[in-house]
Amino acid sequence: MKMEKAAAMLLGCSVFAASSGITSAYLMADSPSFANVITAGSVQVQLTEPAWDPERAQGLNPGDTVLKNPVVTNTGKSDAWIFLRLTVPVKHIRTVDKEGRKKKEAADTELFSFAADESWELIERTGEDGAAVYVFGYKELVSPGDSTRPLFEKVSLADYLEGELAEKELHIQIRAEAIQDHVCPPGAGLTEIYSVLTQQ
Repeated sequence: MKMEKAAAMLLGCSVFAASSGITSAYLMADSPSFANVITAGSVQVQLTEPAWDPERAQGLNPGDTVLKNPVVTNTGKSDAWIFLRLTVPVKHIRTVDKEGRKKKEAADTELFSFAADESWELIERTGEDGAAVYVFGYKELVSPGDSTRPLFEKVSLADYLEGELAEKELHIQIRAEAIQDHVCPPGAGLTEIYSVLTQQ
């Protein structure tokens, strides 16, 4: 019996001044029953943000919104399940309500908010030191040459009280991950598929 598995990752970081990315991929093939016969697919993905303009992310004020639309394209040769890992900075700050009044107490606050597209499923949300980490899985298998819908179309900066943030640069990190189809039995959910990817 021949089994082929592959995974790919791509990391992007929006600094609200700049973005950068690195990509890597690996393929594993195991064919114990068929010596000298290997037919391997490949999984490669490209993470882009067509609407992202670093210039528009300069000098944002509390409550401002900026276009940011992460899209993943399957540039490999195999159908793939695609996941996005989003890291949003968290600060213990005071925020204001819509009327501009102070909240009574400071609280841990995600500095950016977004509305995820319904084509993505939230698999988990965890907390790391100074950050909230989301993992979303695309609900449909993505064929070679095809792209996902954007995870979201824009992000909004928190309505924080002026003077609460000392940082001049705020970072959102997005990592795209993909794994070849058939790594789980038919009908497996995205959570199960993602668990296989994380064990690679």
